[in-house]
Amino acid sequence: MRDRQFLRFLAGGAVNSGATYALFVVLSRWLPSPAAYTVMYVAGIAFAYVVNAAFVFRARASIGSVVRFPGVYLVQYLVGLALLTLLVRLGVDGRAAMPVTMCVTVPLTFLMSRQVFRKREEFASGGGSKNAGRIHQYRANPDAWVRIPERNSSD
Repeated sequence: MRDRQFLRFLAGGAVNSGATYALFVVLSRWLPSPAAYTVMYVAGIAFAYVVNAAFVFRARASIGSVVRFPGVYLVQYLVGLALLTLLVRLGVDGRAAMPVTMCVTVPLTFLMSRQVFRKREEFASGGGSKNAGRIHQYRANPDAWVRIPERNSSD
């Protein structure tokens, strides 16, 4: 399942890249490049949120995920910038360093995005799907959270 999620993530990222680049080209006709880039970048994060929620992770949108999601791209940017800077300082040409940087930032972005859209049941149980049924059981019976299992007196 995670392999399919990652493939959907890559496909969504490719569509996002193409759409935001097209938006940049169109906006560049009327706006200075830095302004067009800023609008494009914000639109790209919004588009990525929708694609990741609906297509990649098939999760419901929530206020929490909307608030956390831009942080994914902030971390991605900072990690990418740091790695790119390091590689260039080590003598790697920037054009060669960028694909290496992407090999780190793309999986990192996937993992962070997956955390943003992780279902509450998975988060509460530590991520194991084998526990997801128990979480639903606890929600149905709130006392189950505090109930102590009875021990057999013969123990």
